[in-house]
Formats: sequence, C-alpha cells, structure tokens
Amino acid sequence: MVTLRVVRHDRDQLLAECQSTVIPASGEVVQLDTTDAAGEKSRPSTMWRVVSVTLHIPSLASQRPQDGSALSVQHVEVAVLPDVTLVPEFAAAAEQILSESKM
Repeated sequence: MVTLRVVRHDRDQLLAECQSTVIPASGEVVQLDTTDAAGEKSRPSTMWRVVSVTLHIPSLASQRPQDGSALSVQHVEVAVLPDVTLVPEFAAAAEQILSESKM
C-alpha cells in the first residue's frame, strides 16, 4: 500500500490523498469523489486526466526503516488536468499547458 497524492498539474494544488494499492498510468482518467462520513457521495464527481506519475523510490544509499522492513515505495504523486474529452472548451488550454511542460 502506498500514499497516493493527486495534484493539479497547472496549479500545484493538492486534490486528493489516500492509501492505495493501485497506481494510475499517464493518460488514464481518474474520478475524484467527495463522500460524507457514511461513504455516500456528497458532491458530483470530477474527472481528471493523468499527465504524469512520480514514484518516490528510496535509493540504494537509503537506510532501512527502524522497524526492519525492506525499502519500498511509500509515496506516489499523480499530476492531473481536467479531462478535456468531457469539456471540449478546455482542450486548447490543456494542449498549451502540456506543450509548455515538454519544453
């Protein structure tokens, strides 16, 4: 299990953070749900396109955890943008952001 952080790519805004056994791939769409204490949706879901995935991997120079467990990935950060396939007017803006990030 890793800590999965979902960050909005163009604003460095944290959108979600939770424990996960699943890591999304670049290009996939993630659906963020807002739930109440009973686990029921309290707001409409939002759809986000994954633009990058960063695994924070301990290097060979890292020390083993104090509990003696093996070194492992503990933290994964996923950068996302609004899914433009659902909102066509965002397509040009998202394309510009992605082209700038490639430079």
